[in-house]
Amino acid sequence: MKRLFLLILVSLFSINSHSQLQKAKKFAKTITAEDLKEYLYVYASDEFEGRNTGDAGQKKAVEYLRNFYIENEIEPGDPDKDYFQKMKLNLRRGNEGEVDTENVIAIIKGTEIPEEYVILTAHLDHVGYGRTGSRAGRNVNKIHNGADDDGSGTVAVLEIAQAFKEASKKGKGPKRSIIFLHVTGEEKGLLGSAYYADNPIYPLEDTVTNLNLDMIGRTDPTREGKNREYIYIIGSDHDSQDLHNLSEKTNSETVNIDLDYRFNAKDDPQRFYYRSDHYNFAKNGIPIIFYFSGTHPDYHMPSDTPDKIEYDLLEVRSRLVFYTAWNIANREERIVLDPKPEVKTFEVDEDKLDGYAGNYGAEGIPLKIGVFIRDKNLFIEVMNQSVQLDPLSEDVFGSEAMGLKLTFDTANGTMEFKQGPYQIKLNKE
Repeated sequence: MKRLFLLILVSLFSINSHSQLQKAKKFAKTITAEDLKEYLYVYASDEFEGRNTGDAGQKKAVEYLRNFYIENEIEPGDPDKDYFQKMKLNLRRGNEGEVDTENVIAIIKGTEIPEEYVILTAHLDHVGYGRTGSRAGRNVNKIHNGADDDGSGTVAVLEIAQAFKEASKKGKGPKRSIIFLHVTGEEKGLLGSAYYADNPIYPLEDTVTNLNLDMIGRTDPTREGKNREYIYIIGSDHDSQDLHNLSEKTNSETVNIDLDYRFNAKDDPQRFYYRSDHYNFAKNGIPIIFYFSGTHPDYHMPSDTPDKIEYDLLEVRSRLVFYTAWNIANREERIVLDPKPEVKTFEVDEDKLDGYAGNYGAEGIPLKIGVFIRDKNLFIEVMNQSVQLDPLSEDVFGSEAMGLKLTFDTANGTMEFKQGPYQIKLNKE
């Protein structure tokens, strides 16, 4: 009898899940290659000047995003109701200094559980004229349109938002709230998403999942000859097997493309898990999925233009994210987190911090590392990029995101620097 009861429950769940997706399919069809192309040819045009954080082109980009949400009658998601989460950022990369910039945020409120949130993210910025961040050299001075990085993710979020809005108009709005968050300063060190995580508009403990879209419009050259209908999935099983299972099931019941996990491992040499905005949610205990189609020769080059985007692929990938968000938002239970092993933290002796600070180098090696203290935390600065270090053990600090481990010997004035296979001993100058 008990077994029969369980079988009935499983059947009811499957029927409900299938029913939810049947409702979603009508609205997924509003996500089209034609619309994505129309938006991207504007968003990645020269008019936006590469959307460098804080520059005039980036300001045009955020106005474009805000106007889209206004025209589609999608509510602002910020307390001031102007769609902007404003901030000042100190851009250490390239010594750009302090700039005023903003995240763009909109929301479709949930019909039954509005106090739980599914957040979709894409970064709105790129590298401008390439003076910082270009692979073409520091003095290239050409507009880097960033059509794939991350114009593709940005316009996908717009189309997904529009599909959810159409569902709401038909009385099929999501049970949980959906937040559409376009973050600034990703190219400067994931700064806009870090600012949101430190100053959340909606409580992080009520944030069910983050789905992050970054570079989803091209084909990885290393996959040539394989199924072109694919997407790299990163992080889906790192914090929640429940989320991973939902992702797999949603794909198999809808677009059924190849979910490629080649970059999923946290210790993958490419370290993509740490290189986009989902990481600032993941490190706060929020389960994430990072959707990514891979790098290509136009990555961070002036040649990353909208004519190279494969819009049929962008359409199917966008629909997959929409279906996944739909299932997360509409199921009865929120995504279940896996139990976490107890993590032992090491408390640093603040009196010893001054002994670590200083500039380190080695004769005949161009690498120079500055170590400094801010708010009782230790940071390093390499090539105008600052990274906060976590104390690991006595005289040992590291950064999981950067794959760094630093071991200090204050008595001899040395520091052992280790990143991946690279290891060197530096002397305090």
